[in-house]
Amino acid sequence: MRIFEIILLVANLLALLLSFSRMSKVGWLGIAGINLIALLSHGIVEGFRYQMAFAYIFVVLLVVYAFTKASDKFSKIRTPKARKGITLSLALVLLTLSAFLAYALPVFTLPKLTGDYAVGIKYFALVDENRTDPFLDKAPQKRALMIKVYYPAKRDDAQPFSPYFRASTALIRAWAAFYQMPSFIFDHFALVKTQAKENLTPSDEQPSYPVVLFSHGAGTGMEVETAQSEDLASHGYIVVAIDHPYVSAATAFPDHIVTAQAATTNFDTPEPAESITQIMADDDKFVINQLAEMNLGRLDPTFKGKLNLDALGVMGHSVGGAVAYNMAINDSRVKAAINLDGVVYITPKNSRAIAPFLMLANDQYHVQALEHRKPLMEKFDATPESQQAMRDIYGSKQAYEAQYNKAQQNSSGLADLLKASGNLYTIEGSDHMKFTDIGLFIGSQWLRELIQIKGKTEPARSLTITQALTVAFFNQHLKGQSADALKSLVKTYPELKNVDLH
Repeated sequence: MRIFEIILLVANLLALLLSFSRMSKVGWLGIAGINLIALLSHGIVEGFRYQMAFAYIFVVLLVVYAFTKASDKFSKIRTPKARKGITLSLALVLLTLSAFLAYALPVFTLPKLTGDYAVGIKYFALVDENRTDPFLDKAPQKRALMIKVYYPAKRDDAQPFSPYFRASTALIRAWAAFYQMPSFIFDHFALVKTQAKENLTPSDEQPSYPVVLFSHGAGTGMEVETAQSEDLASHGYIVVAIDHPYVSAATAFPDHIVTAQAATTNFDTPEPAESITQIMADDDKFVINQLAEMNLGRLDPTFKGKLNLDALGVMGHSVGGAVAYNMAINDSRVKAAINLDGVVYITPKNSRAIAPFLMLANDQYHVQALEHRKPLMEKFDATPESQQAMRDIYGSKQAYEAQYNKAQQNSSGLADLLKASGNLYTIEGSDHMKFTDIGLFIGSQWLRELIQIKGKTEPARSLTITQALTVAFFNQHLKGQSADALKSLVKTYPELKNVDLH
């Protein structure tokens, strides 16, 4: 909770406690004034939000009541004890609810930048004229993407930090619709401040900077990778976060918003993620081509000569992590790749040809599966209670087992690669969504557990460790720095474990 929210709730509680005593007219006006000042200070400095609605209503009613008590006409009216007790009890319950909502759905703070550079951001809409969008088979059109470029920038203290999700109510509410939640549930995102500023002048401390592409997971989007993208940029990287339409919950183009629900293609397979991963990898390849144009000053003169595409990395979360793996295997332009907890859908034919690769897996289930070289699917015969559902989804036992064997081959191939490189890591108490900003959305561990974001390590701590690991790995392979920094992280962060596969 924010400081003025706490002050407001304390003022509310103080008024409740004093209501049990006999106060003069001046006393009532004084306590009402304190509450009103706290309310206005909170609104002006921090911004109002729906989670605090009961506290706002309480102040309004308190002010009305105080002025009523101060008038000669109503000052001698006595409220029956029972009615007063019920009213105060209800007020306490509602204020408690307001406090819980403000705590559980916080106006969160992103982890502090750990690099030395200020961070600028610019958005670009791109259209691949050579590809028809594979998600729109009913109304074909060219594949369009949004990218968000984070870059080392010159400081400009006069410019405000960019709000989270660009404070776009339409985008935020499209997200809520994707998760089938009330439209206003995430409205407070607009009050969250990032640590980047739009359209700053790129830093000239270096002639050019290594480039990292970042792909999100299914049903999320590039905006929830803000913390990691900003931090990496603060260390002297140009980070190109890609919003993959119809894979993201919603993508905001300059003149419209595309939602995942608008996709028309039925991939006609129980495992569409394999096809989706390849589509996203094709998106990445197209973006790399566009970055080459950008570096020549054709798309935007801001970045002319600033992108070192000979030092190109890719990373991603979940299915975006599978994309990073795919790119490391299949695109020789990629010099390093990081998979944040993504299941993979291919096996390298020649592990020696793959770019340097690191994986960070959650310790709830994923790292264990890699240790045992098992897929995240269950064996058909191991779950009798689910066999009919498996047949319904896959068509037959044989079809399910064929998919299981393919998934196991991919998992084993990944494990063999990570065993050879020693680049499998996990964070104790982590979980899938804690490698993104999404873990920060919920302030209550109980509520996080309820929606299946598990693990004891706080989301901010998990993000901080993930950021440190990301920077150290890319510093080694894109900037030519020593591997010692990567190895020393397990001493700096006790929760971080370098997993030794056998």
